[in-house]
Amino acid sequence: MTEVLTPAPGELEHAQPVRKSADERKESLARLVTAQLAAGSRVESGSDYQAVLVRGHRPNNTLHLILTLCTFGLWGIVWIAVAAIGGEKRSVASVDEWGNSAIQTV
Repeated sequence: MTEVLTPAPGELEHAQPVRKSADERKESLARLVTAQLAAGSRVESGSDYQAVLVRGHRPNNTLHLILTLCTFGLWGIVWIAVAAIGGEKRSVASVDEWGNSAIQTV
């Protein structure tokens, strides 16, 4: 007959955090990345426990240069605004050895 031991009340509060296995960490990262992909990001690079995610697109500098030249510099104002506000935004999604996931904006 097996004996089941239950912890005393308050004993779990002082327990050490349990490290997650490699497979659990990879699965947690996969769920995190999948949620970010659904929100419009794309994966630039990745490893077992972290991935670089990118949102947005780079401005087409050739097109903006042609438009700036054709409008005698007037389009340059728009080009500066697009370069300052738009562009690509990168973030790093990672899972630590305890299974905590985080997304840091770079």
